Amino acid sequence: MKKFVVLLPLCLMCLLTGCAKYYYHEDKTFNQCAWDRADCLFELKKRLASESPGWGNYKQKFLEHCMEKRGYQLVTEDKLPLDAKRQDPDSGLRGYLYGYRRGIAGALDAE
Repeated sequence: MKKFVVLLPLCLMCLLTGCAKYYYHEDKTFNQCAWDRADCLFELKKRLASESPGWGNYKQKFLEHCMEKRGYQLVTEDKLPLDAKRQDPDSGLRGYLYGYRRGIAGALDAE
């Protein structure tokens, strides 16, 4: 019984977090990626009747579709170039409610 109590939370944590995934476009900078995600979130907000989180997977599907239309691919961290600037996904409640379940990555901005 003690093993079950220890293993259950560990298994749930692994299932809920999964592998970190990032929106990435090799020809765009990190700031361009951040702006594109913000635009997609704005488009999503216009389509929602309320701010309630709801039970469906519509928000995540919409964001993925919107970013794909802009040329981004959803990649795991091991597929990102080592020199890419990245923002890790928010695996907390905020990430699930507000569209930050995926991180963003892009080239370093020219300064």
